[in-house]
Amino acid sequence: MRSLTTRAIAVTTGLLILGSSASAAAADSPVAPPVTADGAAVEPGTVTDTPASGADVATGADTGSALEEDLPVPGETDGPDLGEGDKGPASEDCPQGPFVHITRNLKNTTSVKYSTFAKNNKGYALDFKFITKQSGTTTYGGSINVESEFKVRWLGKIKATVQGSAQKSWTSELGVETGGKVKAHSTVYGDYGIRKERVYGYYGTRYRNCTVGHKKYVTFWAPYREGWTIH
Repeated sequence: MRSLTTRAIAVTTGLLILGSSASAAAADSPVAPPVTADGAAVEPGTVTDTPASGADVATGADTGSALEEDLPVPGETDGPDLGEGDKGPASEDCPQGPFVHITRNLKNTTSVKYSTFAKNNKGYALDFKFITKQSGTTTYGGSINVESEFKVRWLGKIKATVQGSAQKSWTSELGVETGGKVKAHSTVYGDYGIRKERVYGYYGTRYRNCTVGHKKYVTFWAPYREGWTIH
């Protein structure tokens, strides 16, 4: 069961797919299906967003550990090098002014807001169930201090070419469940958080001859979804 507030999700078709697999389709829900990392102590194919309930289900306990800001999303990869994108002095006239350009779409990460685990001491697989009990907020930003005007431009670039659901700020939900079967004599871990679309590129001032001056290179991110990672 999910306890979700109403959230407007921008769904954009025909996005340019530059890299990460999570960008391949527009989100139809603010909560992504749970993903399972390689090596997770779960029975294959059992992880679900509609977990079992009952007396024989192992419920999650808080880990009490520090929460990761950039937990890798299983299956994500960096995209190809897209080049600098600025043109030589012989090019046709270009619009002048502030300019941003993505040179590579990076693998996305999760800003963890809640972490839990379930331990199975029995000699057989056991159902487990996790539910989010803590919320948090992630905002867009960069690896260096980016001026407000360029933050808006970076967000617009990401929304237009990579991830239509990207937002300036995102707050995770409470009461979102997942579960599955944890293997015998094993411990399964769950991290819930906000997925961050990440790109690398530069920004600066574009001149009439299409060159770009005062370039600054940055890794920029924007939140676009939330969900469980099981490992």
